[in-house]
Amino acid sequence: MPSAAKTIRQQFISQLATPIVAEQLFEQVPDIVFCIKNNQGQYISANPAFAERLGLSSIDEILGKTAADIFPPHLAVTYLAQDKQVFEQGREINDRLELVFNRDGTLGWYLARKIPMMGKKGNVIGLASISRDLLTPGDADLRFTGLAKVIDKIHHDFADELKPAGLAKLAELSQTQLERRMRKVFKVSTSQFIRKTRIEAAAHMLTDSDKAIINIAMDCGYGDQSAFTRQFKTTVGMTPGNYRAAYR
Repeated sequence: MPSAAKTIRQQFISQLATPIVAEQLFEQVPDIVFCIKNNQGQYISANPAFAERLGLSSIDEILGKTAADIFPPHLAVTYLAQDKQVFEQGREINDRLELVFNRDGTLGWYLARKIPMMGKKGNVIGLASISRDLLTPGDADLRFTGLAKVIDKIHHDFADELKPAGLAKLAELSQTQLERRMRKVFKVSTSQFIRKTRIEAAAHMLTDSDKAIINIAMDCGYGDQSAFTRQFKTTVGMTPGNYRAAYR
């Protein structure tokens, strides 16, 4: 950033009555969950959408608490591990695809981002996080963007080896065009959408059938159980076995 622009920016920020303008920005945004934590993991800011998904009446029931205080243990462990990465390494977490239970018991997909908040001494004093609810587009959106054939293919053949190049050809698009349209409509890449479909199918099989986990892994396009378990835990926050025990 040019020095003149940096000076203008700093002068403006120094005049703000409150530096957390994001609170106002996200207050009326129902499909984005927003929060800020200090480096002790305590929530110091959140938006109403956050409280709503937890079934709480007010963000006052969140402030000052930690993830372990308000989330089930398996989710809290996952969130705390992510926070540790941000706090200790000062690294952002971008486009993290997560499968989470909504308050009504349905499965919800979110795309999460966490960034470190730096103090005046150059140390990480907290983090800011947003998670976008990946709402399902309507049929009209798919037809308009030429994605209907691609989505049908993924939904029907997710157990097969699906490559973005082949899917782009099916849609009569270049691979770049396909990626651009997938991100525009679904907010995720083609590869992320394939993973989303496989994990969602696996979650249903785990709760609605007695299939062995190795068979579920194969039915969902994974070459072995360890790869399936690793990706399932990364996305859902618990192993397939623990997920089955918790939600059957």
